[in-house]
Amino acid sequence: MTRITKKSILCLILALSGITVVAQLKPAGVVEIITDTRFQNGIGLIGTSSSHPEITDTLRPFGKSIQQMTWKMPQWATRYDLKGIKPVKTKDTISYRNEGKKLTFNRLGNSTLVGLEVFGSNEYSAPRKENESWPHLLLEQRTNQTRLHVMKKLNYTISARLMYVLNKTGTTYDPGLHSAQVTLYLLIQNVNPSSAGMGDYFWFGLPLYDYRYQDIKEYAAQDLGKADATKKFILNVASKTLYEGNLNNKKWINIRKDIYPLIQDAFKKAQQNGYLKATAFEDLAIESTNVGWEVPGTFDCGLQFKDLSLTATL
Repeated sequence: MTRITKKSILCLILALSGITVVAQLKPAGVVEIITDTRFQNGIGLIGTSSSHPEITDTLRPFGKSIQQMTWKMPQWATRYDLKGIKPVKTKDTISYRNEGKKLTFNRLGNSTLVGLEVFGSNEYSAPRKENESWPHLLLEQRTNQTRLHVMKKLNYTISARLMYVLNKTGTTYDPGLHSAQVTLYLLIQNVNPSSAGMGDYFWFGLPLYDYRYQDIKEYAAQDLGKADATKKFILNVASKTLYEGNLNNKKWINIRKDIYPLIQDAFKKAQQNGYLKATAFEDLAIESTNVGWEVPGTFDCGLQFKDLSLTATL
């Protein structure tokens, strides 16, 4: 049965009076670009090779959900697959652990505290050499495909804390080859079917931690360093544009930032460096995101984050 409202009655009266009724546009709203930020709907576990990105198992720290699962967890180049690992539950924490990594979830009111740990001393039998792959522990999802050009703000929030980091590479430690780092990446892609550059993309990085630096500088280059690198343009903004200080003192840092101008600037720099020449800004959307550890060195390391959010004001 149709619900009759004062608004619908008014429209009917106006129409019968011969007055043209123009559909009222919705006011500018807010759209969630990253969804299920509390990880309530589970996580699809992906295997150890980026050439086979199929889901092999599911992690459901908070039980089954009727909502569609949006998060996935790649484990590229790890020696220890989490497939089949049973969760360990305590009073307030759910954890998954094996010799190479540990993943924990803790509900905190309207947020979820996530812990990501990598045990590089078990992952590596010898220090990493040039062009060798390295273990990843990532959380990723395909995001809301809202075009960037209809946004006026893109508000990014997260709180993060370094739990620990131990460099066990030994005397062969080389900062050009070895580190432990966490960055939230956005894959920004041309999604316009009418564009000659349809499908082209670049990586936009929001750094949280890098063992090598107290102050993480802007980094812009081609994505290289291992056999399965995408060879696309990658730009990581400077950490000081996001937050003050660094994570080395193991205290919480809080980011509350409109990153829309930073993405506009990154796209300009991509084109200035010869990338995405057949793409206009109007063609772009955020196709996916990932956050977590990349450990191209023999490091044992852990990080916690909470209050993750990426919302667009249209």
